[in-house]
Amino acid sequence: MRRPSANVVAVAVLLAVAAAVLLWQRPWAGQPTAGPEPVAVPADARAVLADQLQALSDADTEQAFAAAAGSTARARTFAHEAWDARRDLGVESVTLRYLSGGDVADRADGSTLATVEVSWRAGADSPVAGTAVRSSRVGLRLDPQRDGTFAVRSATNVGQDRLPLWLAGDVRVGEGPDDVRVVSVDGGVPDLDALAAATRADRAVRATVADADGRLTVVAPRSRATTAALVGETQDEVAAIAGVTTTVDGTTGTARVIVLNPDLFADMDARARQVVITHEAAHLLTGAVGTSMVTWVAEGFADYVALRGDDAPLAVSAGQALAQVRADGPPRTLPDADTFAAAGGHGLGAVYESAWLVFRMLAQERSNERIVAFYESVRDGADVEDAARRHLGLSVAQITAQWRSYLEKSASTVS
Repeated sequence: MRRPSANVVAVAVLLAVAAAVLLWQRPWAGQPTAGPEPVAVPADARAVLADQLQALSDADTEQAFAAAAGSTARARTFAHEAWDARRDLGVESVTLRYLSGGDVADRADGSTLATVEVSWRAGADSPVAGTAVRSSRVGLRLDPQRDGTFAVRSATNVGQDRLPLWLAGDVRVGEGPDDVRVVSVDGGVPDLDALAAATRADRAVRATVADADGRLTVVAPRSRATTAALVGETQDEVAAIAGVTTTVDGTTGTARVIVLNPDLFADMDARARQVVITHEAAHLLTGAVGTSMVTWVAEGFADYVALRGDDAPLAVSAGQALAQVRADGPPRTLPDADTFAAAGGHGLGAVYESAWLVFRMLAQERSNERIVAFYESVRDGADVEDAARRHLGLSVAQITAQWRSYLEKSASTVS
């Protein structure tokens, strides 16, 4: 290969410099490409929205629903996901009614937020079954379109109302044995086989409580934001909760589900994840949701079910509670609702562990049948003192004293 002469190289350098100067001097060089101007919100936005929401309510095919949702790519995705979720969740009798907003752009991209009332009903075969009509306020993020209508971009909950599950995103339903179902949202909790974990949880509860009843449904969202929207809380309010057993509409109805918080599952090992899901399954399948049970009984028993047969050392299963005992001595009273409410972060785990240790202690001298009978009596409204004397042969004061001694002994022998 011939090597170029010095003159040729010099000419090439000059040409390169000239080109660079020319590009630098162009007024458009390096300037960001301007996107399309946002479309203005129509002057008759409220009337337009009322008509469009009626069209969404009346739609009896996916094509009609998508047409009413708008023509943008986001609107098509929203419509496709919502319609698929309606089908898979057995959602019927959908009605969307305009309440407020949507008449002023509140973001730089020109979009607006309208509050609508969404009513719906789930059929008998739905994973969230229940024949009652459910209603909640929902915020629809909308993009004005050039034809004077809106494109629905996304949905979120409003205040403490709960986002309907079929509006939460890409919803998929998985069915396992024993009538166990998992509803994943946007791919579900990362790295979790929720269906396998739910099946193990279902079997653990039924092996402990002979008359456990109902269908186990686990909702596994991809993000904490979705978890919060589905349970009608803020993201901060659910930050320390790995899972919650609730109803899909916030009432005391029968459509109970377990909603997971993927943020906390991210840092858990397989054992801890299973404990959380089995704990919540115990609440759901034993009818604890919607009752006013004494808190230490409800939470301690759920962990008793989740940890039966667990071979982890006490330093792992109750390390937080025992560390507090070593530092401050045992609590003077059994953990009540105020104790749970006041605890946060690391402290909340210690409170749950201390409630579980009540039942771990009881199980050393009393049969599972007697413990279950005590739990079910309290669940059904019996006074905890009367239930303890009848089924355990102990007063609450005796349980408390024995538990405090048990905590002290365990804390001194477990490092």
